Amino acid sequence: MKRMAIEDLADNVETLLKVAPRERILLTRNGEPFAFVSDASNYDWEDIGYMSDPAFWAMIRQRRQEKGGIQFEQVKAELLDRERAERKADSPTKGSKKHRGRRNRSAA
Repeated sequence: MKRMAIEDLADNVETLLKVAPRERILLTRNGEPFAFVSDASNYDWEDIGYMSDPAFWAMIRQRRQEKGGIQFEQVKAELLDRERAERKADSPTKGSKKHRGRRNRSAA
């Protein structure tokens, strides 16, 4: 992680712009950690809003403490069933146009 003093920020804006997409930069003030600079190009405005919303994080903490929910094994099984059904629906069946077309070409 790169460090940069806030006092030197104005002189190092170009460095900041080059480094931020690759790694976090710790900004320091009077030698003490002050803030992080990080690439935000992977986020939209809604994501950034959630990240900085204390009410959102309070809701997440509350939900994590609640009992119940769906077991991971159940979610995994449901996803596998859905994938199998989709593959089955996408696979050619006997008598399909795709299959008949191949048979006709080889017979010619």
